[in-house]
Parts: sequence; structure tokens; C-alpha cells
Amino acid sequence: MIFNTILFETREDTAIITFNRPRQKNAISPELSEEMGKAVDLAVENNSVRFIVITGTETVFSSGADMSNHEKAVTMILSELNINSGSSPIAKLINCPKPTIAAVNGYALGHGAEYAIMCDIIIASDLAEFGFIGPIRGVTCPYAMIRLADEIGRAKAKELMFTCDRISAQEALKIGLINNVVPHEQLMGAVFDLVERMRRAGPLASRYTKEVINRKLDGYDISARIFGEIVKSADAAEGALAFFEKRDPEWTS
Repeated sequence: MIFNTILFETREDTAIITFNRPRQKNAISPELSEEMGKAVDLAVENNSVRFIVITGTETVFSSGADMSNHEKAVTMILSELNINSGSSPIAKLINCPKPTIAAVNGYALGHGAEYAIMCDIIIASDLAEFGFIGPIRGVTCPYAMIRLADEIGRAKAKELMFTCDRISAQEALKIGLINNVVPHEQLMGAVFDLVERMRRAGPLASRYTKEVINRKLDGYDISARIFGEIVKSADAAEGALAFFEKRDPEWTS
């Protein structure tokens, strides 16, 4: 299968999916979102693949949703949140029966950070930064609203999403957002060291373990409804305009 916005390769029993829009700082476009879903399908259908790694090119994991076309970005995120359809790229990634690892090689912001926490395990380069920056644009981080509190606690999740602070990999490790932080040049080596340890577990046991631990990850309908409402607000329009004009937004609500 030929992809335009991602790279797909396999190394032994591991599929590696790489965001590949370096000029756009690996921003997630509708095409990338769709190709991510297809790549996950490809990895799941390959019986020789046991693990899936998601990473970015160069020193950027993903700068978030591609806001060059605001309407298309909104439509993409609402479509992704349609978890019950089973065809959403997010649904495919979250419900993937094989263990997934985010190898965060640089900054992961907004929707990019959400893609990282959709994975089962996060290993980060010491150059990585994380930020749930949707509210800076006057919108929400719809998946983080569901998942983040379970990962790092409600108080810290609220703080990160209320302030939109960007935090270092070291801080992310300290608060329990990620599993490990390693020197940048050792990132993929650390990922494959982890894969080697994970091979000891039976594939079926890993699959059912993941399914049971993830059983409480719901709330998609509510999050999609809230996102669908807020993107129609004056704040969302102002957030998008301020982003393009490279200025601070002036909130009215």
C-alpha cells in the first residue's frame, strides 16, 4: 500500500508507522488521519506483526491538527470521535488488539499529544514536549478530556488543559503521562528493548489484558457533542483567526 502522509515499515514482528509531513510539522490532516487508520488495519491484518510503533519524522512527533483548513479539521476530529462506527482511525488505534507504543521523538501538541496517549505505552526522547493546547484555539482536546484524568489524575489533567502549558519529557515522566524518557539518539533502541521484553507475554494474553484495562475508556459521545457545539462558538472562530494572525486571542464568552 502506498501512503502520502505516513511511512509504513515492518521490522521482524513490529510495524512502524511514522507521521511524514515534515514541512507541516507532521500536522494531522484528514488524509493523514485516514491513512493512519489504513496503516493500523494493515498491521492488524498481518499475522507476523505483534507490536505497532507510532513516531514522527526528524525532531517532531506532531504539532497537532492541521488548521490550514479549519472546517476540514473540525470535520476530521468529529469523524474520528465516532468510535462506535468502528471505522474511525481513533477507534482502530484504541481498539487495536496488538500493543501500541508511541515513540515521541519531539514535540507532541494538541491532537498530536492525543495520538500519543491513544497508544498503550509512551517512550519519549529527552527533546520531547507535550501540550494539550486546544483551548488556546478556543476549542477542546476531545480525546484528552476522556483519557488524561485516568492517566495523571483529575487535578493535573485540568491544570494542563486549563493552562495549555507545554511540559518537558522529564515533567511528563514525573506526573505519569509517559513510561520512560531516554536520550534522543537512543529512542528507537529503547523502544525495541521494550518490544523484546514484551515478546515474553503471550499475544492472546496481551490482547485480553489490553481489552480489560481499556474497558473504562468511554465518553466519546459526550465529548463529540461538546466539541461539535464549541466549534460553532465565537471563541472557536476567534481562536482560529488569532492563530492565523499570530496574535493572542480576545475571548468574548
